[in-house]
Amino acid sequence: MNDAYYKEKAKRARALYDKGLPFVKVYAPVRDGDKFIVLAKQTPGGVRYNISGGGVDEGETLEEAIRRELMEELNVEVDIIKEIGMNNTTFRTWELDGEKFDIRYEIHVFDTKLKKKLAGDFGLDGEFAKDVKIARIDKETLINSVYEFKNLGMKID
Repeated sequence: MNDAYYKEKAKRARALYDKGLPFVKVYAPVRDGDKFIVLAKQTPGGVRYNISGGGVDEGETLEEAIRRELMEELNVEVDIIKEIGMNNTTFRTWELDGEKFDIRYEIHVFDTKLKKKLAGDFGLDGEFAKDVKIARIDKETLINSVYEFKNLGMKID
């Protein structure tokens, strides 16, 4: 993640913090048959899987945000099956202009189904390192390896 990108996100986080509001985020694995489309990154400890998602823009509904994020990150259109969970106990420390502050996250996770892959390859927008890939994993790996399921207790049918 580059410095300008981080600074813009930190400014947004600071504005929310100053108003006493959480940083609202949406995430979703994408069902594709009996597999789930996720992001994969090779780390020294092995492959780390993450579900796609990101921040909700001002004036955007949660559903609009998850559709936009999945289009930006995976180049797919999805049907939203349902929201499967929400967590608001996660905090992150941000830094802006040398000042640190902790902001609460409100994390919404959706169950989605691949509607269609858009033209071209699966895409990742510019916020990701080049070493992030698209992966298809089974339900057991999703539940046991992905943070929102393993650590936040999200459930998927």
